[in-house]
Amino acid sequence: MIKFPKIEKINLSLLFILIFSFILRIWQIGWGLPELYEEATPLRIAWGFWNWGNSGLNLNPNFFNYPALTFYIQFIGQVIHYGIGNLAGYYPNLNSFGTTITPLAHTARIIDLLFDILTILVVYKLASEFFNKRTAIIASLILALNPLHIKFAHLIQVDTALTFFSTLSTYYIFKLFNDPKPKWYYAAGISMGLAVSSKYTGAFLLLFFAIAHLLRFKNSRDALSGLYRQEFIVAILISVLVFVLLNPYILLTPNAFEKDFSFEQQHMASGHLGISESQSTLSYYFLDAIPSNFGWLFYGIIFIGIASILKLKERINYLTLIYPLIFLIFVSTWIMRAERYILPIFPVFALIGAIGTDYLINWVNKRIVFIKTGSHSVKTIFYAIFVLLILLQPTLDSIAYLKTLSLPDTRAITKEWIKNNIPKSSIIATGPYGVDIRDGSYRIFDIPFLAFESERVIPFYDSRWYEDLDLVVTSSYDRDRYASEPQRYKDFLSYYDSLNLNWELIFEIKPNESQTGHEFRLYKYRASKYKETFTPELFQRFNASPESSRISNFLKELADILIKKGRSKKAEQIINEILTVEYENLPLRNQLGDLLIHDGKYEQGLNHLAISIKQYPAQPQVYLIASRALRSLKKYTPAEAALLKALEYRNDFEPSYIELIGLFKETGEKGKLLDILKRYYASVQGNEKKATEIKKQIDDLK
Repeated sequence: MIKFPKIEKINLSLLFILIFSFILRIWQIGWGLPELYEEATPLRIAWGFWNWGNSGLNLNPNFFNYPALTFYIQFIGQVIHYGIGNLAGYYPNLNSFGTTITPLAHTARIIDLLFDILTILVVYKLASEFFNKRTAIIASLILALNPLHIKFAHLIQVDTALTFFSTLSTYYIFKLFNDPKPKWYYAAGISMGLAVSSKYTGAFLLLFFAIAHLLRFKNSRDALSGLYRQEFIVAILISVLVFVLLNPYILLTPNAFEKDFSFEQQHMASGHLGISESQSTLSYYFLDAIPSNFGWLFYGIIFIGIASILKLKERINYLTLIYPLIFLIFVSTWIMRAERYILPIFPVFALIGAIGTDYLINWVNKRIVFIKTGSHSVKTIFYAIFVLLILLQPTLDSIAYLKTLSLPDTRAITKEWIKNNIPKSSIIATGPYGVDIRDGSYRIFDIPFLAFESERVIPFYDSRWYEDLDLVVTSSYDRDRYASEPQRYKDFLSYYDSLNLNWELIFEIKPNESQTGHEFRLYKYRASKYKETFTPELFQRFNASPESSRISNFLKELADILIKKGRSKKAEQIINEILTVEYENLPLRNQLGDLLIHDGKYEQGLNHLAISIKQYPAQPQVYLIASRALRSLKKYTPAEAALLKALEYRNDFEPSYIELIGLFKETGEKGKLLDILKRYYASVQGNEKKATEIKKQIDDLK
């Protein structure tokens, strides 16, 4: 049976480090709430497992950009959260629990916090078993204060779980290298399966595992035969089995998996908005991500650690270099890059740096006279100062990060300003900025945004589309990313320029020492510049765009908004444009016909309704609209025919009866009026009140 390292024998120094780590990570764990300013993908997917509004649970994530383990872990956390809340009376029933996702953010973040604490524990265990206690303390201290680890312990994501299972796999790979018993192979297999089930990049561990296994043998012949060792093959099979058991819907819905996984592959290969092509991925990691999180002093010591490992020429020590090397080789081939991508190898970097620190301390002990001959107190003070210098930069960076979590957020301030200054029911155009005002008070019109292959949405970035809306919200979130490559994204930047030039800036807020977040600018179009129609060039820009579905949805929603705003000419333009592509879109054609008739363009409206009826005759509502146009044109006979046709398809279609009654009263055709009233009366049997009203009209007419 595989046992996780027990903590009964952990000394006071480790206990202090774990408690200290917990405090740093629990501090500001509720940042931003009740707003959730993060993707929080595992939380949101797990929330969907409850299958709200339907019976039973639905454990299909319907999302395969990441494997499912963290989703299921979060779901278990939600079940526990609900159970405790139900016992305490906070959630009387499941429906009360399902009102909002926000309270679960604390639970979700604590889960990631615990994974990070466990990572520190495993690093200590690994370093103390295979190196020495001093190395273990330094490595765990470095991780405890690492700003990237602290940051991601405050976020709901998959990388912290991956980091823990990767570190646990590394520990077991060291164990099997030192003592090649089957149980360590199988433990490594389980851990690797859990890592891959957290994030697909956990698969890099399998190559590390294979290389570590082969390194055990003294010559190539033995190594080759070692590939057929039972424990090695079984460990691989175990990891595959664990992955399959935790991700059954990959096999059950292979097409959905292929679609999402292919997207991620393309995303990694091509990068996304804000990724500068002037810097290579490898230089980003080596000159930015790693030194900025470990501090430049410790970063230099990592290289000393690498040199000392190579100098000792002990095969087991090479394991500390192999995994980060494999990981960096793979991720450096991607255009896409982010600090979190290399979080899984940060514990190993901490260990290598701790090995280098231990090497330096031993070197000083032997070569610096006043240390070599000094008292125990002198040595202790020197070592303490040295370690504090190593920890200084990451400590200051971590404190600075935690302080930002306590500051007011520009997103919350902007939201409050909108609520206090923009009338309810206003229509607001906005993008992916994190200002969540979707509480029903406003109608939100989303400006399409793509972080990946952004050029596909260029046609939407023209301020003329939004001139009839009440407010446009812009943010530095995407504007600064476009500005980082001004030549490539010049068409996007002209959108922001036009807002500054032609629109009125009514609110602006920027992050500073007293508030965090993005810069926001809110614009209102100057009424004096209002135009009745769109220029044809706006529609022509769509011709080169591959986003047909996104274009259609955008134009349909905009047309609906314009109709409600009374901008009928622009709405007509948009619907006509859509119908050039979606000729058989009957609801939209009917809407255009109704709109044209409402504007007094009867013949044009009737032409569109005729096309619709020809494609699908059984549309009583369309006959009704056509009859009103014909009646306005004093064409009473075809108007009557249209209404009677509607009743052929639905004998209980009340609007047709009402319209016919009005028509016959207008034409003075008493006989027809009496006949239609009788037919109307027969159609409402069962509705006593309505039947009584119609009977009275019949009697009065007689």
